[in-house]
Amino acid sequence: MNIEYLKNILLKENHTIVIYKSNASVVVSDDRGVAPLMKLLNEDKEQLRDSMIADKVIGKAAALLMVYGKVKEVFTPTISVPAIEVFKNHNVKITYDKIVERIINRKGDGLCPIETLCLNTDNPEEAFFKVNEFIKKT
Repeated sequence: MNIEYLKNILLKENHTIVIYKSNASVVVSDDRGVAPLMKLLNEDKEQLRDSMIADKVIGKAAALLMVYGKVKEVFTPTISVPAIEVFKNHNVKITYDKIVERIINRKGDGLCPIETLCLNTDNPEEAFFKVNEFIKKT
């Protein structure tokens, strides 16, 4: 299994995320945002250890969550500058098509709320707990 295979599934089948888990299973999701990642992390974060992920959009929050799960390689068509820094700081291999300054909300009139939560942290565990609390309140 390689990241190109996941990239092809992501783009050709128009999913939001494709994950090759460490147990050799492939998970696809069409859920938006970080919901698929949070579901797996809450079930058992160890299932993401050494996994590969193809994700439609990756901002700092998603990058921190992936690092929290100990993902080893990532592809995305769109990545934010802070997300690249997170991956570089944690030695996660990344490939991407386009870099953006920040991830914007779905309305297009401001920063993504999950991104806002994680602006001032570089700690993957803290990001996980912040996102979890935010999701519980919404």
